[in-house]
Amino acid sequence: MSPLPARQAKKVAQQILHALDPRSDATAPQTVCAALRIAPSAFPQDHCPPDFALWPGAVEAVARIARVVPVVTLSNVSHWDEQETDVAALLAPHLRAHHPSWQLGFAKPDPRAVETVARLHGRDPAEVLHVGDSLDYDVRGALAAGAHALWITSRPPSSEALRLLAEYPGRVTVVPDLTRAVEHIEQTVLPSFRQPR
Repeated sequence: MSPLPARQAKKVAQQILHALDPRSDATAPQTVCAALRIAPSAFPQDHCPPDFALWPGAVEAVARIARVVPVVTLSNVSHWDEQETDVAALLAPHLRAHHPSWQLGFAKPDPRAVETVARLHGRDPAEVLHVGDSLDYDVRGALAAGAHALWITSRPPSSEALRLLAEYPGRVTVVPDLTRAVEHIEQTVLPSFRQPR
């Protein structure tokens, strides 16, 4: 509905829409409409988000990771999109917590999203390993917050990505799939940090 170019509209949605909590901000729809340049009357009142599906093997992966380190999620999602999906329930009992951007007030790649999650769990961002498949949202956001990143991508990194990785030596690990991500975490977590079973 927005006259903005698709990439710009997506950025607006992730920076504004995904960080709004309509329970505490009654003007949230108007703010989003103004940013997207659409009439407030056009804001969807009967929004039906697409069905949410976890990656194949995600529950098993989270269960394995949770055996060695606490696992929390940080999702860019609007209040309206998350109403139909309980991510924490899908990954229970393996998650320590689920943090949707609309509740945090910050969406990736805003470093405050990762910083806030780290603070909520009594950690410094430097102790956080953020796992994700987006260079822009997961890797850049984590690095800007001072965290480490585990980037899941089956494609060879572009020259832009390689430059970014070179700027942060030792802070980003690239793996081709979720299985390798789990194996990397299991192999690199020091035994002294393992949780009792």
